[in-house]
Amino acid sequence: ELSPALTGQMRAVETIRDALPGAIIVGDSTQPIYAANLYYDHDRPGGWFNAATGFGALGYGPGAAIGAALAVPDAPIVCLTGDGGFQFTLPELGAALDANAPVIFVVWNNRGYREIETSMLDVGVEPVGVSPAPPDFCKLAEAYGIVAERLAGTEGLADALRRARAAGKPRVIEVTVD
Repeated sequence: ELSPALTGQMRAVETIRDALPGAIIVGDSTQPIYAANLYYDHDRPGGWFNAATGFGALGYGPGAAIGAALAVPDAPIVCLTGDGGFQFTLPELGAALDANAPVIFVVWNNRGYREIETSMLDVGVEPVGVSPAPPDFCKLAEAYGIVAERLAGTEGLADALRRARAAGKPRVIEVTVD
């Protein structure tokens, strides 16, 4: 009974789990995290945490993921963040590099605050201020000396995650979605 959009968002989170068994997934406020808070089953106790509880804690994920990487250095750490929320804490890319924290930053780029926009539309409010233009996240990562790749949709995400994990350094994977 889930909509195609929710099903796709859930598949993205399940792809992370399946590609990196035992990973710790740290979420920012973004659509796949909200969907997964309702329907996701993780494979590791304590391996799923986020601040997407409806209060808009944008920017929480990157710093929390670095903390998780420092606390549990043997576990794969994935920060699943949106293009809007990631812009709140972009300098965390440098912090991850400085701390040698091999966080995999997966940026769900839907060109705005789509979770907020959807909620506004659902209650008949005209969306305003929910479509900030995202930067080129791959270029930003490269400016820090971090390897990045961009995917059109979630196809290829599992392989990108495995490549990122094998590198043992911070990585950015930008997933562009409609």
